[in-house]
Amino acid sequence: MSFFVRPAGDGDRYAFGGATFTVKASGTDTEGRVGVMEQAAPAGLTVPPHTHEGEDEMFYVLAGEVRGFCGDEHFTAATGAFIFLPRDVEHGLEVVGDREATLLTIVGPARFDALVVEQGTPLT
Repeated sequence: MSFFVRPAGDGDRYAFGGATFTVKASGTDTEGRVGVMEQAAPAGLTVPPHTHEGEDEMFYVLAGEVRGFCGDEHFTAATGAFIFLPRDVEHGLEVVGDREATLLTIVGPARFDALVVEQGTPLT
């Protein structure tokens, strides 16, 4: 594992699930420990209920607002909020309001980042 810095706007970009993901640190970069992506999600985007088996998912809301659920709990999170979604618990979310949401998406151990790369559409 090597040190690196990814400047603002740098990183491989993919269209996936209606959002644009910019990979900041992949599982390959971190020996599988963590994946970090910047996600730009348009207003109205809905991520349907799903579960990450054996992988925690976290979001830091950089801009905008999202609403969602994790298990039986419901939440709303705006700019500056941090969301932790534990592994093996069903969750989903949607972008609320009339503007895009930007989220720092963190997963560990790193799996979802590989899915974005494998199934997403590379963007130039």
